[in-house]
Amino acid sequence: MSVVVVLPTYNEKENIAPLLERFTPVRTTLGMPLHLLFVDDGSPDGTAAEVSRLMSEHDYVHLLERGGKKGLGTAYLDGFRSAIETIDPVVFIQMDSDLQHPPERVKALVGAVIGGADVAVGSRYIPGGSFMGLEGSRKLISKGANWLARNMLGLDVRDTTTGFKALDRRAVDLLLRAKLYSSGFIFQVESLYIFKQNGLKMVEVPFVFHLREKGTSKMSEKEVWEFFRSIVAIRRRNYKDAGSGN
Repeated sequence: MSVVVVLPTYNEKENIAPLLERFTPVRTTLGMPLHLLFVDDGSPDGTAAEVSRLMSEHDYVHLLERGGKKGLGTAYLDGFRSAIETIDPVVFIQMDSDLQHPPERVKALVGAVIGGADVAVGSRYIPGGSFMGLEGSRKLISKGANWLARNMLGLDVRDTTTGFKALDRRAVDLLLRAKLYSSGFIFQVESLYIFKQNGLKMVEVPFVFHLREKGTSKMSEKEVWEFFRSIVAIRRRNYKDAGSGN
């Protein structure tokens, strides 16, 4: 009965040690073994070396190196596969490594899955959730993208674009067998649509989103426009019974 947190990284060296520090009390109070699996895409700033250094001090820290930028979605999928082979967890957490997703809320996400949900969505749009410091055009784009995805795809969750989630093994197996078309930011929405079409139980858990203090955002203007275009394409696809190859 263990939990794995899959953390894609690209140039996040400065955030690795602070992230581990904040996970220390989480591991103490979770009541289940918790592992951190970093999936690094060849960061030139030495992120992988920093993770390797911490691996020598902490047996719950793991590293999967992919050698180059291959996309956020595939980083999670490769991380899930590696975790199944080496850790065999019952709950999989996906989250950013830049401290915009608070480690302190992992326990609540895990509790929701252990309590019967297939997917627990970290939500900024339900009571108790919010944005901290996000203003202007960035906030407008985030809200617009979320509204479009929710209404175009008929998703029941309020926060469709969040990357902070907990999945049970059923949800992970479904993603690994499905034919996904996205690799970047849109992966967050496509995965929710797959869960919806296959009848998985999804709940939302509030969290407060914080702006990063170190490093730079990986979201490009190109990805924003690609997101809006991809929503239409996702709506036309049938992912039902994706696990059976249909």
